[in-house]
Amino acid sequence: MKTLISNTVLSGGEQVSSSRQHSSTQERHRRFAREYVASGFNATRAAVAAGYSPSSAASQGARLLKDPRVQDYVRECSQRVAEHAEVRAEEVVRRLHEMLMADPRDLVEVHVSCCRHCYGAAHGYQYTLSEYNSKREKWIDAGKQFQDFPELGGVGYEAHRPPLAECPECFGAGLPRTVVKDTRGLGRGALALFGGAKEGKYGTEISLRSQLDVIEKLMRYHGLYQRDTAQKSMGMGHFEVHFIEPPRRSDDPREERA
Repeated sequence: MKTLISNTVLSGGEQVSSSRQHSSTQERHRRFAREYVASGFNATRAAVAAGYSPSSAASQGARLLKDPRVQDYVRECSQRVAEHAEVRAEEVVRRLHEMLMADPRDLVEVHVSCCRHCYGAAHGYQYTLSEYNSKREKWIDAGKQFQDFPELGGVGYEAHRPPLAECPECFGAGLPRTVVKDTRGLGRGALALFGGAKEGKYGTEISLRSQLDVIEKLMRYHGLYQRDTAQKSMGMGHFEVHFIEPPRRSDDPREERA
């Protein structure tokens, strides 16, 4: 995890001006200390940022680091950064735990419902009401006799009904369909798993962030990888299986073939 250090954090919340104008010695020392910590402890870069001449920045930086007051300022800034990084790390780990414990079914589910033949008359194909009316109108518009329209399994198909084991078409297996949940009421964990949605060729497509990646990050954070490596180096956690063929009997037919 990479922590970005800002001058706002280092200054305890105060905004730092980018002006190169001369200021009091104390303020310049504080500015140097903030820039020194923010730059990854680069004294020359910090001296330039604090307003010293680039030509003498290296010597000025070395001189400032020997000043006890500057050393105190550096310790103060380093403490603020450490506290801020600790809070950020705890927040990241908490969010990772929420993602790990989230149930993907809060985002998407697979429902198995009846097929078109489960509840149809004589297990024939069953229409929805709109399908029935549309097909019958086309049948009549084509000049065909109304009484000859194929009723099949009749009207009344409802996709939410459960499949029937006695159905000769699906044998109780039914038809699976994907149901995408409303994301407006998701909890923090499920919301963190949600990677976005788009309309694709076959309908709405949603992406989920990998919980396996979350497990790996948490294992690294808690040092479980190092612990596993240490166990392997000590010969722990490893075993071998040897398959031993039992002795053959004197009447074993394999002996004759040999």
